[in-house]
Amino acid sequence: MKEIDEETDRSKSSKLLSKVLDSRVFALAMGIAEKISYSKGRVYRLLEHAFEKLKEESNKNSIQYDFLLKVSTMGRMLKAYYRGDYKKVPSGAIMRIVGGLVYFVWILDVIPDFVPILGFADDVAVVIWIYNGLSQELDEFEAWESARAYNLDMEPHKANGSHAVNELSKTTK
Repeated sequence: MKEIDEETDRSKSSKLLSKVLDSRVFALAMGIAEKISYSKGRVYRLLEHAFEKLKEESNKNSIQYDFLLKVSTMGRMLKAYYRGDYKKVPSGAIMRIVGGLVYFVWILDVIPDFVPILGFADDVAVVIWIYNGLSQELDEFEAWESARAYNLDMEPHKANGSHAVNELSKTTK
């Protein structure tokens, strides 16, 4: 019985996502995304709005931690790309993220945000569509991010270690 309920939920989600992706509103969001994507400042403001909306929605609704992590990962990848730290992202992936975030924050939706619970469902469906479509790129980004954090963590230890050895050698002489 549980499997049938899950299959029904997936079917409803798939229909909702198809409706959103085929909508005029989503096409407009992608057009806006194309213009925004040329400006680092505008992309950063979009990210701020997305995280503000996420915070508001998480206060109103119970948002799964996994969803918050997905949005956070996409935001970090977008920031790293626009800072010039991480360039292994195809331009189509950047457009998909920016377009999805425009739809996410935009007041025009297939299901308006003021509709309790359902108003956020189309936004969630778009974010999950982005994440699932870019899972390989996001996995590679997270691996790069982890390796970079590890390397940054190692630098002070090397400096402190060599400093301690120098201090020790001074006292033993």
